[in-house]
Amino acid sequence: MFIIVATKGNLKWISGIFQAEQVAKQYMDLIPDELKEYQEFIQIGNITYPFYIIERQKFPFRFLGKDEVISLFDHTELLEDEDEVHFNIYTVDLDYRPKKPGTDYLGALRHDHVTNEFIEMYRKEGTEFLGKQRIF
Repeated sequence: MFIIVATKGNLKWISGIFQAEQVAKQYMDLIPDELKEYQEFIQIGNITYPFYIIERQKFPFRFLGKDEVISLFDHTELLEDEDEVHFNIYTVDLDYRPKKPGTDYLGALRHDHVTNEFIEMYRKEGTEFLGKQRIF
């Protein structure tokens, strides 16, 4: 999998996700010069569609398969602040490319904000809950 990750100061986003390296490179060429300096072209091995992106504040993106996501949910502890988001999880079923190359439209992907309530429901229902949420 070929992913274009961008970082500008405290901001981070994913500018593209591609199964084919050539398609990713062609898309990278479309990114405007003023945004290119923030982009990083990375390859993630041993992952295929569907896969999952974990986004946490102040941490790099994580790219996980189904079993790794289950493990993450199994090991996520509840937080004191019930409204705090543990992480965002994005489900990636196919190539992702924003209409404006190099920009952040990650919110357009199917995603959930994982809070204590989400973790509690997972603990009650297990992976069936993740299916209901359209994660699996």
